[in-house]
Amino acid sequence: MRKESRNMQQANLANIQGYHQGGTWSDRESYVSQGFNGLYYLNSDRKIKLDDDYRRADGQPLQGFGLEIETECHGTRNTAVLAEVFQNIIFPKFKFGDVQFKMQEDGSLGGDSSVEVISQVMTKSRIRNDYAAYKLMFDTYFQSFGITADARHTSCGMHVNVSNACFGKTEAQQRENVMKLHYMLNKHFSVLSSALYRPLDKTYWCDRMDKDTMEGYQIDSRTAEKYDYRNARNVTDLSDAPKSHHCCLNMSHFRAGRVEIRLVGGQRDYYCFRNTMETVFFLCDRVRSLKWEELDDIKTIFRGCNQYVMKRLPDCGLDAETLEAIRATVKTEDLELAR
Repeated sequence: MRKESRNMQQANLANIQGYHQGGTWSDRESYVSQGFNGLYYLNSDRKIKLDDDYRRADGQPLQGFGLEIETECHGTRNTAVLAEVFQNIIFPKFKFGDVQFKMQEDGSLGGDSSVEVISQVMTKSRIRNDYAAYKLMFDTYFQSFGITADARHTSCGMHVNVSNACFGKTEAQQRENVMKLHYMLNKHFSVLSSALYRPLDKTYWCDRMDKDTMEGYQIDSRTAEKYDYRNARNVTDLSDAPKSHHCCLNMSHFRAGRVEIRLVGGQRDYYCFRNTMETVFFLCDRVRSLKWEELDDIKTIFRGCNQYVMKRLPDCGLDAETLEAIRATVKTEDLELAR
């Protein structure tokens, strides 16, 4: 027993596969790629190897979502121990646990220790098929180990990166629909903050993108005026999109093939996570079918949503007439069992 004890490794971040110390948000090499055990595109039942530029060998576009789940732990002071809990206990519950996630530090987080969990690019069906594993993560292991990701009580967020191809087949379609999403998030900022579980008093890192807000956030006044959401319909070039972590929709990575919805808040439990992800999926699909003039009507935006999105809307400050009009169009989907 003594000999075995001497050979036991102490908790050490250097021993944690995929964990790294972070890097600046603009450092693509350290922030996006570093730490993964190979780059993959995860669809419903398999993993597809990607090259260093996140491209498939067959040239097919990625239509996926990448999650950044910020967590804080209260009671475990050793970050290496927290990272080992994720690596050895939580991640193996997911189908592609060995390659699905990486971890890194985030200086904005509190708690006794903290870890930001970042996923590979995953299709909607992959995330849905892992709902049972997310339920174990949020409702069993997080509670057992004192881990929280709840934006209501911590500084945590859950940003969602969306592949350009989710917005259309051509670059022109993708650009227009990204700008529709940009307009919609800003036009209905308070409603969609609640729909994405982001408290309005905690939007400093994901603020509304109007001229007054954007000025001073690493961009000049010319760019701020150009990206005022009221001018969204006239934007035809995203080459100088705002490169600020203060944007509710970070479009600065559009040329690299993705945009980042930063307005998504940290999640309190599995049901909150599921309803939020279903809202993200719905809104990203919805902008492809909506006309510009329809974006001003919240009833039109949420028409035809599923029951999981509908569960979120009563907390969004909508009047009874609007809620009933949307509820009458709800399409039922059964997503309780992961396949």
